[in-house]
Amino acid sequence: MNPWMCIVMCGCQAVAPPPPATAPPPAVVQPADRDSADAILDRMEVQGRTLKEFTAAASMEKFEALTEEREIRRGRVVVVGPSGAAREIAVIFDETIDSSGRGSTDSRLFLFSAGWMSEFDMQRKQVVRRQLARAGETFDPLRVGEGLFPVPLGQPKADVLREFTVSLGAIPSAPFFKSLIEGDRASTIGGGERGNLIALRMVPRAGTTMARDTAAIVMVMQSDTLTPRAVEVEAVNGDRTRVLLRSAAMNQGLDEAARTLLRGPSTDGWKIDSRPLP
Repeated sequence: MNPWMCIVMCGCQAVAPPPPATAPPPAVVQPADRDSADAILDRMEVQGRTLKEFTAAASMEKFEALTEEREIRRGRVVVVGPSGAAREIAVIFDETIDSSGRGSTDSRLFLFSAGWMSEFDMQRKQVVRRQLARAGETFDPLRVGEGLFPVPLGQPKADVLREFTVSLGAIPSAPFFKSLIEGDRASTIGGGERGNLIALRMVPRAGTTMARDTAAIVMVMQSDTLTPRAVEVEAVNGDRTRVLLRSAAMNQGLDEAARTLLRGPSTDGWKIDSRPLP
């Protein structure tokens, strides 16, 4: 029975006259948990609309489950502009360390701009340009389920939830993230019950493009600013790609080194391979 109907019927059966009506007590509004997965996605969407630039030193580890071999690359990442077609991204890796610990210089720059991805091989002086979107089409290299880097930096909440089930997670317990884990533990000891990092675990929904190859993505951020600190992508075959970001800065301007990366090198005399969409 409808509870309001029950109140009316019980009142009609009473013999004594009802007491004077009094105003109901004000509803108690519980504050939203700003660290819930849902609230974090809301904050990330707002962040995306106000993002001007993001820079960080980047280290990437590729781990193969079958051979247990690791390869580490070190470099820098620069992101300019809010989410959408106007966003530009430069990622450079200029040092490689193989499983034996031997280092080498193999400088490669990946530049995303105006619907094109350009891969510059500095040693061989060649560049491959691939068109990812036609003029007028919206393409964001970070867009979940669409871009090449599935990191929801400033992504619309509805887009994230359409592609993933999202929950709170933990920093992956990998040696590659040792400095991050120890730093968060130190902040917990010095500042109270929780550290200064939060993590989201995103599992691709069945039937999506990412579900074919990806088992889960964990993204680690600063709890106050949501500045990205680390990402782990777990493939369905057990392989893992881990990214650790240091000296991350958001909306603090670009130095000349970052601007140089976004411009890309001069390609005079280079071999150029251009691959437009059909």
